[in-house]
Parts: sequence; C-alpha cells; structure tokens
Amino acid sequence: MKICTAILLLGLTLCLSGCYVVPVEQEPAPEPIVTWRPVTVRAIGNGAPPAKAVNIAQARIMTERAAKLDAYRNLLENIYGVNISARSNVRDFILKNDSIKSRVDAYVRGAKVVHTMYHEDGGVEVEMEITLRQDFQQIF
Repeated sequence: MKICTAILLLGLTLCLSGCYVVPVEQEPAPEPIVTWRPVTVRAIGNGAPPAKAVNIAQARIMTERAAKLDAYRNLLENIYGVNISARSNVRDFILKNDSIKSRVDAYVRGAKVVHTMYHEDGGVEVEMEITLRQDFQQIF
C-alpha cells in the first residue's frame, strides 16, 4: 500500500511539474480622444469713486480702473480658481485673531470690455469677457 501511494504521488508530481501558467500580455487601453471647444467666460467688476480725488474727471478714471481690475480678478477666479489660506490664533481657549486671505496668481491676455455702466452715485460697473481657446487647454 505504501509503495502504491509513493508511486502515485511520484507520477502525479511528474505530471504536474510539466504544467505551468503562460502569462497573457494585454494591450494597453487606447487613450480617450478629448476635443476642446472654445469657452467664453464673463465677469463683472465694480468700482467706487475715491474720496480723495482731485476733481470729477480723476474720480471717474480711477473708478473705471478699479472696476476693470475687479473684473479681471473675477475672470481669473472663474478660470484658475482661488487659493484660500486661513490662520487662527487661540490663547486660553479664546480666539485672539482670525485671518482669511485669498490670492489669485495668474496671467490673462485677450480679455475685453463688453459693457460699461455708470451709476448715479459715481460707481462704475464693467463687464468683461475672454474666450479660452486650444492654447489654454495645452497649458493644463
């Protein structure tokens, strides 16, 4: 009985030693084709007249400039996003200082003023737009 079992195990070992697994190579999945369509982004900026302007003309020019810069900032926030950092100081379980800062660090070229509206109180509202084309997609 022991000899039969030993012969059976030896035969089974010889049979199984000739078997092995053949690895199958898989082809990489094809990359999806992404098509970029131009996107137009619009933003509105507001400006208030400065209190220390020398005359009305200077106040209007400074207000228009402030509104245009605000519109640029809003465009960039919509396109690139905003980096927010916050800091809180606590002493003896009491909040001493809490500050939140936002920062937009980007470059914009090709934005144009679409509409400018002058308010009765001297404020100015500027609407700007920019069209993001293929070169914008290549940046990212």
